[in-house]
Amino acid sequence: MKVMWILDFLPPVFARRLGLSAQASGSWVGSLQAALPAGALELTVCAFSPALTAPCRQVRDGVTYLGLPAGDRPALEQALADEAPDLVQLFGTENDHAPWVLELFDPERVLVYIQGLAGPCGEHMADGLPPRFLRRQPLKEALARRTGGLTVRGHRQRFLERGEKERRVLAAARHILGRTDWDRAYCARFAPRAEYHHLPEIMRPVFYQGGWRRESARPHRLFVSQGNVPLKGLHRAIEALPELAARWPDTQLFVAGWPPPDKGPLLRPLLHWLAEYTGYLDSLARRLKVSDRIHYTGVLSAEEMREQFLLAETYLLCSSIENSPNSLGEAMLTGVPCAAAAVGGVPSMLHPGEGELFDPAAPGALARAVAALWADPAAADGMAAAARRRALAVHDPKAVADALLDLYRRLCPGG
Repeated sequence: MKVMWILDFLPPVFARRLGLSAQASGSWVGSLQAALPAGALELTVCAFSPALTAPCRQVRDGVTYLGLPAGDRPALEQALADEAPDLVQLFGTENDHAPWVLELFDPERVLVYIQGLAGPCGEHMADGLPPRFLRRQPLKEALARRTGGLTVRGHRQRFLERGEKERRVLAAARHILGRTDWDRAYCARFAPRAEYHHLPEIMRPVFYQGGWRRESARPHRLFVSQGNVPLKGLHRAIEALPELAARWPDTQLFVAGWPPPDKGPLLRPLLHWLAEYTGYLDSLARRLKVSDRIHYTGVLSAEEMREQFLLAETYLLCSSIENSPNSLGEAMLTGVPCAAAAVGGVPSMLHPGEGELFDPAAPGALARAVAALWADPAAADGMAAAARRRALAVHDPKAVADALLDLYRRLCPGG
């Protein structure tokens, strides 16, 4: 059977062979590829990238890698004709090339893989922020674009525009691969002619090692795995710190990513104006007098991320919307107690009795969820152990790979 995967990023092994930098995201694709048994299928990985100016092709370890310039529809058409796959799996729905796949290839032999859902991300981008962030600011928006950044409103508009493309793709889809009750319900609305197939994701290998122990973790230490995009809700975690610190004075928050830019008090107002969201985070922390409790780790590798899980007493997911966040799956596999916003597909991942779920929009709910874990360590440990047991079963690499191959055979019985 010949299968073509179509991605919106260059896989790291391919990027390095081309002398290009590899992006950190997209690890689920590499994990899935690594789990497939050798010789199970003829795999072509076709990736669009703005770093390419012409199509390129390489074969490595029995896998064909194709690189296509971003926005090059004729190159995709030629690749489909040359490779002649039995089945195409499209990773992601919101990119320019996504509708082309369903126009250039038989939709009955295209499996549309849901990553996130761009439309809802746009709708919830500014949740919990002051209304001023959604007002038009022509000068700031122009400056942000010139420096490669986006205002909060710019982030929201970009995702809403991608959401419109996404809905067109879903309307044309015949087969959809998803993971949560939430993405299934969303696809039922916008992909009425599609058959929905369920498949969990495979996490990065290092997280299957487990190893969290309360005696090794730092008491009252929270870890948030992403905070630079408003959607991830770091502002809500900062707002909860005073209440937690009043009860546990050693409360600390660690955040994966870079701190807000700061060049001293004279330039701080300008930087806060330009770096809109991170500037707001800095101002909020200063106003609440919790700046000394917040620590930014920089960008983390998988091994460094695992180390942060092991050091934390609690992993905190405070996003305004998510489908199936890999960070939560990785935390569950590692065995750290979890407090997570009950939004989107999160309740399909973390069940009652496996961690604390909370409504991020409800005042004080985040702090109460963390406090429930910290007030009863034995109960928190029991929930974390239950979460790890189920995560090991749900995200089992062999089971996921076998289920995907079975689906491929069903969709292309003659392939």
